[in-house]
Amino acid sequence: MASKQTMQQDELRRGQWLEEEDESLVMIVAILGECRWDDIAKASGLRRSGKSCRLRWLNYLRPNLKHGHITADEERLIIQLRRQFGNKWSKIAKQLPGRTDNEIKNYWRSHLRKKALINEQESFGSNTSNSEQQSSTLKSDTVPSSHSDDSFSEKGDCSSADSLSHSSNETTLLDWIPSWSYEQSRMEHHMYFCSSSLCYCYPP
Repeated sequence: MASKQTMQQDELRRGQWLEEEDESLVMIVAILGECRWDDIAKASGLRRSGKSCRLRWLNYLRPNLKHGHITADEERLIIQLRRQFGNKWSKIAKQLPGRTDNEIKNYWRSHLRKKALINEQESFGSNTSNSEQQSSTLKSDTVPSSHSDDSFSEKGDCSSADSLSHSSNETTLLDWIPSWSYEQSRMEHHMYFCSSSLCYCYPP
């Protein structure tokens, strides 16, 4: 039994597909639909495995397949999805209608992997520069302002002015007190002499 399967596998055709094989596969898929690929391979009469027929259909023959270069928008989407899903290429291909997982995987390895790395490095450098600028701004905001010295100086000037004014008032008061004491002493002496009949303020 095993030897029979080995012989059948050896009889299967490998390598590049012929145009006649593509036409036969397209016709049988149109009739049976995309069902069991082993059954399709047998029904088509092709000496190909079911896996080979499936890959040929999905990657080259299906009608909604998108041909041509991958666009810039598709590149950005692939980089984003690759960052989100990792190397799950079939899952990524579902988000890009018309593109195959094999095509996306090959394009990533040959074109996008280096570009994505450069973009990440530039983004990291930009974020680092912004954080350093914000840190520098915060430090400059915490430096004491020169106005505090001015206000201190103004306060000192005011204090000096008050002290000068106070000293002037004290000087005026001290100048006034001796004269007041002298006048009071004269009055007291006058009242004493008057009470003792020794006063000569008025004639007797």
